[in-house]
Amino acid sequence: MKCSHIDCSRDKRDWLNVNSHPGSDIKLHPWCKNCGIVKNISDDKCYSIGFWMNVLSRISNRYSIKQVQKRIISKYLKSHDYFNDKYYVTGSSQQEIFKNIVSKYCCVNIKSIESFFY
Repeated sequence: MKCSHIDCSRDKRDWLNVNSHPGSDIKLHPWCKNCGIVKNISDDKCYSIGFWMNVLSRISNRYSIKQVQKRIISKYLKSHDYFNDKYYVTGSSQQEIFKNIVSKYCCVNIKSIESFFY
């Protein structure tokens, strides 16, 4: 069941690292009052499903990806929490999942997929 995230009050936020890297800056992070998940406030913002479908479209224009392959990939992305709930997800985690699923269903190597992110 999808949570309708509600930020905690300002005085209840927790001091946490901004990034997952050791020694990164710390900031006050809000968390969801319903499920307890900490909100991503880093610069590594996630993207909507439309962004990833556009990346897939650009990849398919360059490589011969069949319609059925795109359909399988899009169904997987739509069903995955990291592409539906942007509260706690980072863009880099979305990239990893996207690269893995596209390389699983298509004959495109990971380095080639990465070139479409920028």
